[in-house]
Amino acid sequence: MAIDTTASSTSSGAAAGSRPSYRLATELVHIDSDVVKDNYNAASVPIYQTATFKQHSADGEGGEYDYSRSGNPTRTAVEVHMAKIMTAERAFVVSTGMTALDVILRLVKSGQEVIAGDDLYGGTNRLLTYVSQFNGVKVHNVDTTVVDRVVEKLDPIKTRLVLLESPTNPMIKIADIRTIATKVHEVCPSALVVVDNTMMSPYLQNTLAMGVDIEYHSGTKYLSGHHDLMAGVIGCRTKEVGDLLYFVINASGS
Repeated sequence: MAIDTTASSTSSGAAAGSRPSYRLATELVHIDSDVVKDNYNAASVPIYQTATFKQHSADGEGGEYDYSRSGNPTRTAVEVHMAKIMTAERAFVVSTGMTALDVILRLVKSGQEVIAGDDLYGGTNRLLTYVSQFNGVKVHNVDTTVVDRVVEKLDPIKTRLVLLESPTNPMIKIADIRTIATKVHEVCPSALVVVDNTMMSPYLQNTLAMGVDIEYHSGTKYLSGHHDLMAGVIGCRTKEVGDLLYFVINASGS
């Protein structure tokens, strides 16, 4: 399976460079060395622990980085690498998988609706319950293994998010992601299809290639491999969605 690495680059987004594409197993261990500018040519990406970066002017045009909440070189390196293996236009790394979902749900306004599965990770259920109780968001829980159950709840005006897990946690239910994404975009052009791809990882399932708008992961699980870190990863298919997500992260932190 070849990975396309020719997407346009951003400071914390799509894979950079015009080198040849390799099979996924090779791309996983190949970090593009031109992503982070390092004067000392370190063999591994340096960890930048600074909160702020020196600026050369006071007009806001001082440099690529200013404050680590908005981004830093280490985070950029991880985000560009994840965008590459997810074939995302842009990727973001946040503190946990639930933080990733919280960032995504901030794109839903009061009065809008979310369609989600009836078998979800416990933390997802908790967060959806919170937004329904305190944010004025209607949440529909349906059997996502049946496409028609999803379609029945679609509203061209109110539906903002269709949230899928496939396979689900814990019942391992499978949804027809490609068909659902197609139906949602036909009926609700402004709705976003979101998939929690934690259980498969980008190695086994590429949901963005199926027409999904946003894919996210708990990096603590398969992406880590050893359960020795906490992280969340968000990948998006278009620049427009990426800009919306980055605004939330930059405004509220990650």
